[in-house]
This record gives sequence, structure tokens and C-alpha cells, in this order.
Amino acid sequence: MRPQTSRIQACPRTGGRDGIDVNLPFKSPYDWQSIIRFYQSHSIPEVERVAEDSFTRVFRLGKTIGFVQVLAVAGKRRLKVRIVPADAKICFEVVRRIKKMFDLDCDPKVIEKSLGRVQLLARLCRRFPGLRLARGWDPFETAICSILGQLVSAGHRATLVGQLVSNYGDKIADPLTGERTYLFPGAKLLATSDLSAVKTTGARREAIREFSRRVLSGAISFSDGQDPAELRRAIVETKGLGPWSADYISLRAAGDTDAFPKTDLILKRVLALHPDLDLELVRPWRSYAATYLWKEFAQTLSRKREKRA
Repeated sequence: MRPQTSRIQACPRTGGRDGIDVNLPFKSPYDWQSIIRFYQSHSIPEVERVAEDSFTRVFRLGKTIGFVQVLAVAGKRRLKVRIVPADAKICFEVVRRIKKMFDLDCDPKVIEKSLGRVQLLARLCRRFPGLRLARGWDPFETAICSILGQLVSAGHRATLVGQLVSNYGDKIADPLTGERTYLFPGAKLLATSDLSAVKTTGARREAIREFSRRVLSGAISFSDGQDPAELRRAIVETKGLGPWSADYISLRAAGDTDAFPKTDLILKRVLALHPDLDLELVRPWRSYAATYLWKEFAQTLSRKREKRA
């Protein structure tokens, strides 16, 4: 199927361009710099914009096209969220998603106490206080971006995701600025598109189509009540996806706090360097263990690979 194009869709007038500001508190410590840098390196081109002190994106919820901005508030234990339009019907859902994305319900003392049972992780908790588990705005979007990001660099991933969005997403007018931007393509479209505009492998394109079909059929579900183990099994049953995809999508898309992608390149090297690292002791918070290990070892262990090459 040829890339899809559409006319620019105007923002609904509900609430006009007036927005609503919401303050969302969190428990200290909170490592804003680490989580915003993750979103900087994993942003969705044409959909999300990330700066040192802010995250913004466009979205569609039901029939409403909107804009959300998340700002750090210096010296305050809260994030400021601006939602446009000021539609009470969508504000609750937007707040729910932002709280998940920025892990605002996390109690860092609980995480530190659990990870503190393992010496290496206890040391990392002291070194990097307040790390949070970054998730995506939408589970389906996050999963598709994860599939495109397998075994490629961050820059190549961004290029592939950008090709997907600009060729298959709906072109819209930004609800705040009126500038042209895009919405992420939905499962129905991706399930039937040939995705020829995305310069990845045929197997990767088919994995995206198959994943989308399984989401549409209900074989893969991101509902709040979904059992994480069942979700991982369903992902592995998708042709072209394996254990890394299952664990990583469970962590980033579904927000599973106990997912640990042990086949991840960096985490495999950490486990090889620290064979006594007993992750069973930190259940059900192994996703936070992965976050701390990535923070500590991602650059150094990646450089070792480059030097060998």
C-alpha cells in the first residue's frame, strides 16, 4: 500500500485554544534530568518535542486532537502540565498518561529499600537518587517504536520512526501553534500497509504488520488488567519478535515494574561482569534495577564494543 496522506485536520473548538494548567506532585528525590534525557533520545519525530526543561506532544483521544506540555518547576516537588484544549472529557486521561510517563506515583524510598538488598544496586541508588521508570505516552506507539529500534542506533531508530510517522500518520495543525505536525499512525492502518516508505528490513515491516493485527484482534492487549506474563507470551508469539522485544515492550509500553530484558546487550554484559547479581531479591522492582544498570553501564560497555570493532 502506498504511503497514506490526508488533509490537515483542524483542532476541535471545544475549549478553543485556551488550555488548563495542572500541577502534579511527586515524592523526592526525583531525577528529572535522567528521565527528560531519555525522552530526548527516544522522542517521536513530528509528534513529540523535548527540551532540557520540557516535553510536548500532540495527541488524539477519541475525536479530540490536543496538545500537552510538561514542564519542570525549579525548586518544587511538582511538574506543571498544560493541556489544550481545556476539555474536561480528556484532561483526566491526559493526566493519567503523564503520571505514568513520568512515574509520578513512584515512592523512591520503597524502590531504594528493595534494591538495597543487592550491594551493587544499593550503591547505584546512592549514586543516582530518584531515578524513574520512563514509559511511553501510548503503549501501541511505544511498542512500534521499540520494534523499529531493535539492533539499530538511536539515530537510525529516530530516522525510521520519522519515516513511519511522516508517511503514514495523519497530518494535522498543531492545536496551539497551528503549525503542521502529525499524529502517530494507528494499528488499523499499520496492519494493512506495505510500509515501503520505512527503510527497514522486510522482516521488520512484517513484524509491525503482524503486531498491529494481533493488537486489533485482542491477541495482544495493553489493558490495565492485563497479566504481564501473558502479555510477554503474546508478544513472543508474534513472528519476528523475541524475548528482548517482549521484556522491553512490557517495561516501556505496559509499565511492568518487574520486567528485566536480560537479553539486552548492555544488561547481558552487566550480568557477565557481575555473575553474583541476584535479581530475584528485588522483585517486583526489576525494571528499576534495569534502569539503574543502564544508567551506570550504558556508555562504558557500549564503548567496549566500539573499541573491539
